Amino acid sequence: MNRCIIDYKTIKSAQPEIISRIIEINEESPNCFREMDHLLRSDQVVASFILRVANSPIYNRSQPIRTLPIAISLLGINIIRSLVILAFSRSVFSKSKNALVCKHIWHHSLLTAIASYNICSELGKAEDCEEAFVAGLVHDIGKALLFTHVRKDYMDALTYALENACSSKEAEQKFMGTDHYQIGEQAVREWKLPPQFQLYVGTDLDQLLPGQIDNEILLWLAIANSLIKGAGIGTNPCDPAIRKEKLMAYGLNEEFSDHLLDEAFFQKLINDEIFQFCAHDRC
Repeated sequence: MNRCIIDYKTIKSAQPEIISRIIEINEESPNCFREMDHLLRSDQVVASFILRVANSPIYNRSQPIRTLPIAISLLGINIIRSLVILAFSRSVFSKSKNALVCKHIWHHSLLTAIASYNICSELGKAEDCEEAFVAGLVHDIGKALLFTHVRKDYMDALTYALENACSSKEAEQKFMGTDHYQIGEQAVREWKLPPQFQLYVGTDLDQLLPGQIDNEILLWLAIANSLIKGAGIGTNPCDPAIRKEKLMAYGLNEEFSDHLLDEAFFQKLINDEIFQFCAHDRC
């Protein structure tokens, strides 16, 4: 087992210094909006991506967002920074030709984010939808960092987890001596993301503790994560009866559980503009 060293300041993408500097922006600084705008303008790929996602139905503003300053002012520094992390993940996974990685990390994260948003919306929690979406985007960022920094060991762990039907944490600890929860929590600290993001990246969503269920964002995220993993995206697929049992264990009634498990709901996620835009970019 090799020692796992993650350089949180080095993001392996087309322009790593730009993304790293955006992540490091201090939201308390009086110049934070100006800094963000300046940095985004220097990377047209990331800037175009931000505007594309900002104009998707996920953010559903009353009028089109045509410029970066408007996007930053309407969405806020933290959402923009989270979308930059999404752009980082997209740049990493769009270059990968490994079907397992694309399916079980990249597609899983995208679909979990979109499912979190839709579940939150359908339960009448419109005010929480955007954060539920962002929570889904970043919840497995630790896996992306492990993949970029210790690729061979991470691939050995992923393959082992799938072949032995064990948890990703168990496999990662076996091969790397750390896991994506620990790496994700450290990334949140290094990147100065909001403290609640440590919950999203550092919680075992398959085993929420009683107190954690009271956090509604975390609950929607756990339900979405279970739904997508049960479909075989993120781990091996589950029997439909087991999938339903898991959803109801989070407090959902039978009718809503059946709705989420219906093929029409899953197809809605697959057809979402963001998934179609991000998932099929050479991956």
